[in-house]
Amino acid sequence: MTQNKIVQIILGAGRPFSGDQNASLKMVSSDVRVLDWTLQAAKFLNPEVHFIAGYQIDEIVSRYPSLHYTINPKWSSTGPVISLLEVQVADDSEYIVSYGDILFREKTVRELVDLDADVSIAVDSMWKERYSSRTLEDIIRSEKVIISGDQMLGSGSNISTETANAEFIGLLTLKPEVMRFLQRNSELFPTDMRRANLTRLLEFLQMHGFNIKVVDVEGDWAELNEAHDLANFILGTKAQSLKRLEEVITLSKIAPQVSFTVAEWSKKSEEIIHNVQRKFKSKKVIVRSSAISEDGFDSSNAGAYVSVLDIDVTVKKAILDSITSVIDSYVDRNLANQVLVQPMIENVCVSGVIFTRTLSESAPYYVINFDDSSQETDTITKGSSSDHKTLVISRNNAVDLENFSPQALRGLIPALQEIENLLDYKALDIEFAIGIDGEVHILQVRPLTSDKYEIGSDHVIFEAIESCIAKFKSLQKNTPFVVGKSAIFGVMPDWNPAEIIGTKPYSLSFDLYRYLITDEVWATQRAEYGYRDVRPHPLIVSFSGHPYVDVRASFNSFIPATLNNELAGRLVDYYLLRLCENPHYHDKVEFEVVPTCYAFNFESWREILAGGGFSNDEIDELRDGLRSITKNAISRTPEDLKTVDIFRERFDSIFSSNLSALDKALSLLEDCRRYGTLVFAHLARSAFVSVTLLKSALDTKVISRAAMDSFLNSIETVAHEFINDAKKVADNQKSWSTFVDRYGHLRPGTYDITSEAYADNIEKFLRPVVDQARASRQEPIEKNSDWLNERESFSNALSTMGIIEDPDTVERFLRGAIEGREYAKFIFSRNLSAALDLISEYGKIHGLNRTQLANISLGSLFALRSGNISSEDAFTWLINESNSYSNSHDKTNRIELPPLITTESDFNIFMYPSSQPNYVGSGRVSAEVSTLSSEDVDQDNSFLDQKILLIPQADPGFDWIFGHNIAGLVTMYGGGNSHMAIRAKEFGLPAAIGVGEALYKSLSCASIIELDVTNRKIEVIR
Repeated sequence: MTQNKIVQIILGAGRPFSGDQNASLKMVSSDVRVLDWTLQAAKFLNPEVHFIAGYQIDEIVSRYPSLHYTINPKWSSTGPVISLLEVQVADDSEYIVSYGDILFREKTVRELVDLDADVSIAVDSMWKERYSSRTLEDIIRSEKVIISGDQMLGSGSNISTETANAEFIGLLTLKPEVMRFLQRNSELFPTDMRRANLTRLLEFLQMHGFNIKVVDVEGDWAELNEAHDLANFILGTKAQSLKRLEEVITLSKIAPQVSFTVAEWSKKSEEIIHNVQRKFKSKKVIVRSSAISEDGFDSSNAGAYVSVLDIDVTVKKAILDSITSVIDSYVDRNLANQVLVQPMIENVCVSGVIFTRTLSESAPYYVINFDDSSQETDTITKGSSSDHKTLVISRNNAVDLENFSPQALRGLIPALQEIENLLDYKALDIEFAIGIDGEVHILQVRPLTSDKYEIGSDHVIFEAIESCIAKFKSLQKNTPFVVGKSAIFGVMPDWNPAEIIGTKPYSLSFDLYRYLITDEVWATQRAEYGYRDVRPHPLIVSFSGHPYVDVRASFNSFIPATLNNELAGRLVDYYLLRLCENPHYHDKVEFEVVPTCYAFNFESWREILAGGGFSNDEIDELRDGLRSITKNAISRTPEDLKTVDIFRERFDSIFSSNLSALDKALSLLEDCRRYGTLVFAHLARSAFVSVTLLKSALDTKVISRAAMDSFLNSIETVAHEFINDAKKVADNQKSWSTFVDRYGHLRPGTYDITSEAYADNIEKFLRPVVDQARASRQEPIEKNSDWLNERESFSNALSTMGIIEDPDTVERFLRGAIEGREYAKFIFSRNLSAALDLISEYGKIHGLNRTQLANISLGSLFALRSGNISSEDAFTWLINESNSYSNSHDKTNRIELPPLITTESDFNIFMYPSSQPNYVGSGRVSAEVSTLSSEDVDQDNSFLDQKILLIPQADPGFDWIFGHNIAGLVTMYGGGNSHMAIRAKEFGLPAAIGVGEALYKSLSCASIIELDVTNRKIEVIR
């Protein structure tokens, strides 16, 4: 521009695109409005500012009284072109014109005024990709232009999305002669100009011979119709985001930096190294990647590039080599990629990463993954922390953030909230470190790459949490047959729902589990076994769709029936206290909190109970009761095994009947509840007693580890038969159809109707098992010799305890209970699987798919059978039911709850307890990681061979994985006595069962891990 008078015109007369507040008054940060930003971007020109007003003019004038105002009296019926012509200024003025609802940088204004053109406009060639969730509607609505080099070739409403190659951002400059022409020739305007946008005006000017040049901002601008857009504009690359925030944050600190592009490095590397050494002198520095693609909304590419730590800044070659390493990691070779050099942060006490909303659902929680033990800054991002912790905090404003632990994190949330307010964006991924002085250091800020960002429904989550708290309070009351002063709830104790149906199951899955086991069968089994009778108390309750075991009721049901109420109550209270003080025991309560049978290690329980204030007589009374239960387990198991066979024979009678699909399904479930799950519960309890006897014998040196391992390796469960039968099919000793008939009912999600049964996809689930058996020709190994050498010692020790003498009886019990549990599960799951298929068949008749059926309650199906709903109304009724439960399930998925709930505050703030994995097998294996969920079973899983497989649950429905040559197994949930633990042991597969939520999530982000069963550790390699 020349030395003419500069006039800045801000077109802010109309209503905003969304909301009620004039766009110019909207907050960009906690104390900066859009209008502030617009004024600042052109301040270097010292312009005379004219605001074209209409909507909410009084409020604008009251906040910015020093501006010149021009009112467009017809603002509600005209567009920005008419507003522009309302300005009356000197003829020799030059103009900067912008919409009032956009943000742009001073750099863009400088480039525009430097152009020699009648009209200079800012355009965006990255208009379609500026943020990942930009809708097609928004793209179509945009002001499209065609550009070539620095020239605009065309603009206007007639340009299609396919033809356009850029978007006009709403910012331009005009020479004096252009404005004079417009004001003197408005009668030449076509009729559509009255409501037209500025691109229509540009088209008009071009038609009349004015030269129009462009500046391409390449995505570096924002408009206010998307929160993503604003955050992306303010953030930019890693280096840009840190530099921009460094100047405005007050509650945290960002280290100074030297940043440069790859292109700049190639031209002046010596100068850059000199700048680094001059700026940081003798400090240690870190060289960090800052690629264009690294921290955007489409994908963060977090961890995809190299960073080099602890570089001695006085050594030129060290700086050179480090920068070269970072640049070499940029596979796209984009010369605009940047490198960032900063000083290393010293005296770190906590470091980590925080998501300001959940990664999967963009739910309103802060999720803080941190390391407070290594004093390093990158252990969380690398996945190398040996003491990874996860803290989850609801974003509910009612949450008390002053009193949560750990103390070192208390300054973190205010610092993060300041950054959120500055960006006006609440879905961020922020790396941080906290010094021993409490100072919060921000290492990186990037937008979360989620397409679910939406804060409008957050209140629904907060209301649901309040309802959960109210329910928690109401459940503290005693019921007639359950003693104990308080109730706590967990997803892993007892009939752990996390392992069996997951923590956020579909409605039908949840109902089936309750109906078949946890409403009544669980308590009936305990009472028949010799424990306290707590009926009719259900075991599992729902907190907004999350299944939780009532731990107080569970602990009651493990008290021998021979104990009186007073002693039982004190024991329950002590057990609850012990778990609350040691929440990491939540997935192994029967090993660490509650003795549930009499075994060789009872004296260690005596010490624990004595420390809790129980007398020797009281402990002896408990011991005698538990001894009776152990003896009962041994004596009843043969009859329980016979009952399984009776139940198995009843299946054909129901399945081959002429009942309708729905009647047949419900009859199978009723029979399963009456004859199947009860005996399974008995055998599962006996299997636990069996394994407890073996492990306690090992702990007390009654037997050696070799003896225990040889016995467990000799166990032949259904999984073992599965592999043997596959070998027979491979050897043509068994027909393929017989094999499918026997194992086809299994499914990865036993209770989940959306989970395919093996028979539904035999090529995925069954064919690989046969192929693997054909390829593997290992000779059978004698597994039992060590056990045979020591089983008499084991039996004699049991006799000394007053339990049993005969070695053969002992072995029949140990083997029968463990194998019987797996067999009973195999048989009762046939009823359940067939029922699910029949429900699916019924749904298909009425036009419902499996997902819709998954969102229907079991009670609804019983209501249909009862005739309360006519068959003509069934479809409409079922659809309404499914939609209602589907909405509830969506809400369930967005709610985060801890594995163990002990207080009201746990619903808003909780730490995932660190879980000690249950290691199975021996040896050490390093391999790539494959993560598999129930939803993934429909995918091609041929890639599993030689991988360490991560699955969320230790569900036996995942047996098909043993048909692949996997290197190891890790599960989030499950105990040392779970189905998968037994299977892994049986197959000699290195496994870590029940590693817990925090470690599982860390491992699932890794590429390669090492599973060292012998030394009981898991390490991220890459």
